Amino acid sequence: MLLAATESALGPTLAIIVGVGMAAQWVAWRSQIPSIILLLISGLLLGPVFGVIDPDAFLGDTLFPIVSLSVALILFEGGLDLPPRELRSTGTVVRRLISIGALITFLVAAWGAMQLFDISRGAAAVLAAVLIVTGPTVVGPLLRFVRPSGRTGPMLRAEGILIDPIGATASLIAFEVALTDEPGEAITATLGVVGLTLVAGIGIGFVLAWIVDHALRRFLIPDHLANPITLAIVVVGFVLSNEVQEESGLLTVTVMGIWLARRDSAAVRQLLEFNESLRTLLISALFILLAARIETDQLRDVILPSLMFLALLVFVARPLSVIASTVRTSLTWRERLFLMAMAPRGIVAAAVSAIFALRLEEEGVRGAEIIVPVVFLVIIGTIVVYGFFAGPLARKLGLAEARANGVLIVGAHPTARGLAKQLTDLDVTTMLVDTDPYNVTRSVALGLPARRLSVLTEDATHELDLRGIGRILAMTPNDEVNALAATRFARVFGRRETFQLKPSSKQRQGELPEEILGRIIGIDGVDYGLIDERTRQGWRVRSAPASTMITTATEADEFVPVARVLDGQLAFICRNDPVPSQGTVIGLASAATQQRIDEDAAARAADTEEADPARTNGNGNGNGNGNGNA
Repeated sequence: MLLAATESALGPTLAIIVGVGMAAQWVAWRSQIPSIILLLISGLLLGPVFGVIDPDAFLGDTLFPIVSLSVALILFEGGLDLPPRELRSTGTVVRRLISIGALITFLVAAWGAMQLFDISRGAAAVLAAVLIVTGPTVVGPLLRFVRPSGRTGPMLRAEGILIDPIGATASLIAFEVALTDEPGEAITATLGVVGLTLVAGIGIGFVLAWIVDHALRRFLIPDHLANPITLAIVVVGFVLSNEVQEESGLLTVTVMGIWLARRDSAAVRQLLEFNESLRTLLISALFILLAARIETDQLRDVILPSLMFLALLVFVARPLSVIASTVRTSLTWRERLFLMAMAPRGIVAAAVSAIFALRLEEEGVRGAEIIVPVVFLVIIGTIVVYGFFAGPLARKLGLAEARANGVLIVGAHPTARGLAKQLTDLDVTTMLVDTDPYNVTRSVALGLPARRLSVLTEDATHELDLRGIGRILAMTPNDEVNALAATRFARVFGRRETFQLKPSSKQRQGELPEEILGRIIGIDGVDYGLIDERTRQGWRVRSAPASTMITTATEADEFVPVARVLDGQLAFICRNDPVPSQGTVIGLASAATQQRIDEDAAARAADTEEADPARTNGNGNGNGNGNGNA
């Protein structure tokens, strides 16, 4: 039954949109497929297929203003999450992609639209302008899914953020030209749009960003009001800029985000964390709402030519734009090939196409009614093509990062080195970080990757090479440092993959709020005092296959398990977890337990030699016995 904007249906409709959106995000996370695909499918099912919601009846004339404002908040968050160092390191290629590359994409798309669809030249120009955008709403999730290494990831992220206001402005120019008969008027309209967009977008963006920056720097805004006041200023800037020049608001909010990203302060990080949650909610709702507006008859009428149009964009327009944008650059052919294989369209294309298609229809422009279904089919097609093939291509080209199974260990004392050595022997990537040069030197001498660095510095997350690293274990002697490291890196790895030692005493545990702590390792919780005491008694970090012996030693307080590696996958053992029954168990072992581990290893080696007499005594047994005593 259709839910319209009646008083009784308003709540259920909102609940359905938000609930289905979050469910789609969760299913996408669990199944490791791009979330945008599930969101679009959900919107089509809720709208044209089953008729559960009707966005036009639900929101009426407020639909497109809400969509535009939501896109503005998404772009502000995208600019805020674009570190200046990424812009500096990728500047030349990105500038060419959003200028030369965008022009090539526009020309190819406009020509293809006129050849494949019954569409006027003006409508084809608007369609082509809409499709020059890629957008952070889809590029970001796909990059997290593919995990490309090197320069390609930052380039694609920067392109996706910066191309959106350019695409919106190009769409407005194409719209104005489509309604103009005289060439002179078209040129005047184009220059006017570009000039006012630059003045309003950049000018208002810089002024408002400076105001927010100054207010945060001078502590003129209390912490509990920093997020709402900043978002209010973003909304004001977006609306004010659009009043000066239509569609220039997207440039304003992008400029504001990039300017504020220069300050890697606690206030900006807090704002970014809030906006990331808001972005997820907005993206989910927007894709469902806009997909629900599509009529199945419209999709059916254009699906075959749209497939050919999609092929033209993927196999002609994108490669040509990348080739032209990377001439005489230091990019390798592998990196250029990967850039060619990543240009998905997202929410900005959907929103802008819906706005201008409606206005073209009102003006009676031929072919305006097919713009929205074609754009949505291109969005779905590019996400499917790039989402499913970019990952295998990146791995084939050697550009995909190693699976994020490794661990960043904060602290490089003997026990931390012992743990890192055992994990390294089991092919788990590790990185040790410590401020003590002696500990770092000892780690390097053992062949372990180590950096002398404080994880509490502003640039810590940028200074470290975290390729292949998917979690953090803070195990310094300082409880406050452990808690702060867990808090800072929770944003990088997620709270699920943030671990630390237990605070040293019940009094200290009470002083540290639970919400800033990571997950505590050890079945009963392991603190540094326990590590120090046991190490003085001769305990060492050892590894052994899960067995009754390990279980018995744990129950007798002769072994403290902290991690397990099964099929190459690392998992830390936390409070109230059972003793592992499979895989290789790593933990602190008493002298007696170390002896039993060595005896078991020798027995297994002897059994192996009896089973295969051709093996020489020099061959390793490969059981992960762990001789990495610190």
